[in-house]
Amino acid sequence: MKRILFSALSLSVALCHSVLGQGAPPPGYGVMGVPPPGYGTPPPSVPAYPNSLPPPTVSAGVTAPPPYADPYASVPPPGQMSSYTPQGTGAYTAAPPTAAYGAPVGGKTGPSLVNFNNLEAYYRYVDPKLPGLKGASTIGATLTVALFNPLYLKFGANWGSGSGGGVAGAANADYDFASIQAGAGFHTSLITNRLTFVAEAGMVYASLKAKNSAVSFSDGSIYVRPALRFTPWDFVELQAGVTVSSADKYDSKMLDLSSYFRVLPMLDIGIGADFGDTTRAFRTALRLRW
Repeated sequence: MKRILFSALSLSVALCHSVLGQGAPPPGYGVMGVPPPGYGTPPPSVPAYPNSLPPPTVSAGVTAPPPYADPYASVPPPGQMSSYTPQGTGAYTAAPPTAAYGAPVGGKTGPSLVNFNNLEAYYRYVDPKLPGLKGASTIGATLTVALFNPLYLKFGANWGSGSGGGVAGAANADYDFASIQAGAGFHTSLITNRLTFVAEAGMVYASLKAKNSAVSFSDGSIYVRPALRFTPWDFVELQAGVTVSSADKYDSKMLDLSSYFRVLPMLDIGIGADFGDTTRAFRTALRLRW
């Protein structure tokens, strides 16, 4: 019996020594589910890979491009450069500016003075050479429309009235005058782009009706008009043309002279004179180009 008690006492003492050798558990360990100190701490960190792609491999003597290139930066000087295209640049260069059809000779704003897309309105004082008819004030307009280069179309009309002062004994010989035209033509430069040759052909119908007088006629004809248009400066145009028609009673031949002055990018003022075999006329005009 004593031996059994001694053995149990010895085992108890050995267990106590073992527990005391391990030390007391840290405070809160396993109490109310609280984890021990340091629980959840990540292991020692390792060097992370940079948050960008690795630098490109470049050959010797070649400069690597910067990480971010300024899209507005000037082009670097010639030399050894990276094969990477900087931001904001490309393999294609801007196309050189080209002169559009009808562009001004000197690059001024607005279409050229020698233009075939325009509308012209004019006042024209006509002085007939027919006996007994005085001068007539007329108004008119001309529309020119460019087709494919170098062709164009032209349309015009005018109307006016004058007095006769007594024709063939008539007390009142006031008259009305009107004409319309339609034609087509072509143009080409001569020697220099400041000198243009124009050839035009079409039909014209003219009518003169006088009250209480036998001086009246209606005349339809075909006409041809070669002309030269010259721009000594970008704001001045000079014209000279000769019209030959099949008319029997109204200006079968006529010489016309004109000058135009640019006042706005698309607007000109003009003055001119016409000298025919039955009339002569002086005119002023406004011309709109586009």
